Parts: sequence; C-alpha cells; structure tokens
Amino acid sequence: MGKIKDKDLLRRLRNKYRLVLMHDKSFEVEASVKLSALNVIIIASTLFVVLAFMVYSLIAFTPLKYYLVGSAEVSTTRQVVRNNYVADSILKQLSYYELYMNNLQSRLNGEIDSIAPFDSLKSQNYSSLKIDSISALEKDFRVQVEQEDLFNLTGVDAAATGDKNLRSLHFFPPLKGTVTATFNPKDAHYGVDVVANENTPIKACLEGTVIDAYWNVESGNVIVIQHDHGIISMYKHNSVLLKKTGNFVRAGDVIAIIGNSGELSTGPHLHFELWEDKLPVNPLDFILFN
Repeated sequence: MGKIKDKDLLRRLRNKYRLVLMHDKSFEVEASVKLSALNVIIIASTLFVVLAFMVYSLIAFTPLKYYLVGSAEVSTTRQVVRNNYVADSILKQLSYYELYMNNLQSRLNGEIDSIAPFDSLKSQNYSSLKIDSISALEKDFRVQVEQEDLFNLTGVDAAATGDKNLRSLHFFPPLKGTVTATFNPKDAHYGVDVVANENTPIKACLEGTVIDAYWNVESGNVIVIQHDHGIISMYKHNSVLLKKTGNFVRAGDVIAIIGNSGELSTGPHLHFELWEDKLPVNPLDFILFN
C-alpha cells in the first residue's frame, strides 16, 4: 500500500497544469505556462537558494557585517580602544588649555595681581646682601661638580621617565633650612615649606629656563623654572626675584631672596614645589634641605 501511495503522489506531482493569462473582456489568451507541481517545487527551491546566497554575500562582503553582534574584527576593536585613548588625551589637553586661558584672561582683566608694585620693590635695598656667602671649600666643590656636568639633565636617558628618571638626577638644594610643612596633596599642599634666616639666597635646583616670574596676593613673589623632560620647579613667597622670564639658569645659581610675601606666608620661608609631566612630586624624595 505504501508503494502504491508513493507512486500515486509522484504521478500527481508530474501532472501538467496550465497557467493561462486571459484578457478580462475579450477572453483572449495573452500568455500561458505549462507547469507541474514538481516544476514549481524545483523553481521555488532554486529561488530560495539564490536569495539565501545573495543575502549571505551582502552581509559577508560588505560593511553590513560590522552591524552584527560579535562579527567585528579584532583590529577594528583595537582601533576603537585606541581612538578612545586618543580622545581622552585630547579632552585632558583641552581642559589644561582652558584653565590656562581662564587664568590668563583673569590676569589681563586685573582680577589676579601678577605684577608687584614698583614702589614696594624700590623701597627695599639689597645692595648689602652677600649672596655668594659660601665657603671656599664649597666653591671648589661646585666648580668640580659643574665640570663633571652632574647637573646637566641631558646626561639622563630621555626614554627613562617617572620616579626612576628623577632619582637619576642630581638636585641642588634650593635652600638649607628646617622643613616645617611637608608634601600633602590631600590638603592641596603640593610642596614643602623650608624656614631659614632672613635674606638667605634661593638657588635653582637644576639648570633650566625661567618661564614665569610674577607676584600675586596669595604666594607673593614667585619664580617658575622649566627643566628638561617635563620637570618644573616653583619657588614662592620670595622677598625679591633676581631673575626674570626668559633667563637661563644653572643648578646652584641664585634666583631669589627668601621672604615673607603673600597672604599665605606667616614668616620668612620658601615654599618649594617640584612637578613632572604636570603632576606634583614630593621634593623630600630627591632633595635634602638640612
């Protein structure tokens, strides 16, 4: 019985049928197609395979594949991560420039005092100060050290950065005295306070170029020196500045006189800060002040 039913089904699939298109009014035959059920199944299967192949090709060989979950290439993912890092760096730089421009605009508008009154500087007489009040032994030692070029940052491998780079340098103590306040970023104290006798000279810790020399209400007379490899040193609360913007100084050169200028100062002392790549570091890790 099963074989008879199979033969009957196969025969029915092979039976021919005519598909006729006739004019609606004249009943004239416009077109006719003779098909069997088997032909219809074969044609439909072929169309399905062709359509499936076209869809696969469209997804596999066009950018549409990037819109499918999990189909992105590894290189594309790495590029996205790299672009995120670059965008983050650009945003940080823009924030730094915005802060700089805001401070510059405040100075130009007179909201921040940046220049000390001429009369206040003129009223102080420092002609009697002995700036180079060092012993002959120390002078000989300084000459020997300078000849050996120990203070030259160019002797440090530029590829070395961070704490290792700083520790390979030879910092000249800007001041010999007593440290009364240490490095404490949590309290926004990004340097150390060193107390010494009045009229004590302040010296550059490394060779570099003076990039700013100014006066403001809080910090008094301030001098900022740019060194190699992104290192910056700041000297605040001076009574007078002996260098101006653009001057080149060597390690140990006298740049200012200890003072008590600025509202944040309670006595003659030096507030010294050390920065590397726009981040503050603890000067006590690299310099002996006593």
